[in-house]
Amino acid sequence: MNCVHLENCLHEAREDAHTNLCAADRRASEYNALRLKAVKMHSLFERFRSCVTSGAVVSFADSFRSLALSLASSLSEDEDDFTRDFQACIKVLADKVTFLSRHRSDLSDRCSKAEVARASKEKITFGRFEVHELAAFVLNPAGHYEAINRSCPNYYLSEESVALFKEQHSGRPAYIIGQIVHIERRTVRPPVSVRTQQGDQVEASSGETTTNRRSIGQGAALNPYNLPIGCEYFIVTIAMLPNTVHSTS
Repeated sequence: MNCVHLENCLHEAREDAHTNLCAADRRASEYNALRLKAVKMHSLFERFRSCVTSGAVVSFADSFRSLALSLASSLSEDEDDFTRDFQACIKVLADKVTFLSRHRSDLSDRCSKAEVARASKEKITFGRFEVHELAAFVLNPAGHYEAINRSCPNYYLSEESVALFKEQHSGRPAYIIGQIVHIERRTVRPPVSVRTQQGDQVEASSGETTTNRRSIGQGAALNPYNLPIGCEYFIVTIAMLPNTVHSTS
């Protein structure tokens, strides 16, 4: 009786030991699987971190593209869902980064071209005055604003433009820069009294004095810049630009 009982106890103990051994093996297998998964996750995130911390934008995009291709080629049929999802996310992210990198490069080129175009448009002209060009006018000793020029003399700022700039700025500007909106071509003509009296006899002293005064007044109106008769000059109207007026002290 005791022997039978002992055998039963021994049999139960063996079954319990076998059950515990199987459970331990299963837990060990699960631990190993989790450990391998953790190591793999750590490796993937290290590669991901190296891509994120890459310096230039071009290197950043290339690193992501290389990582996506490497993950796609290393996937096997028995890969877990996490690895597959991670690879899919990296691929989508790599595609978007590549698109943004190309878009950034395109925008950079456009901005460079726009800057060059804007800079060329904003250059002050000195040799050929045309509408929409920028011109600089300085106050000459006679009190008129004359365009700074290179072999293109006799371009003067219109009185309307001068008045406009005086309204916006206190004092008398030393120089004015603006965009040309209109150019009027004129020719210096002799005073009417001179033209009508050529070849006439000299009149009485009182009449001569009156005529000379009229001639002087008409000459100042017809030739405000004291240019030779027959000389061409140009009256330029400009539009105001910000920060282009310097007042005299």
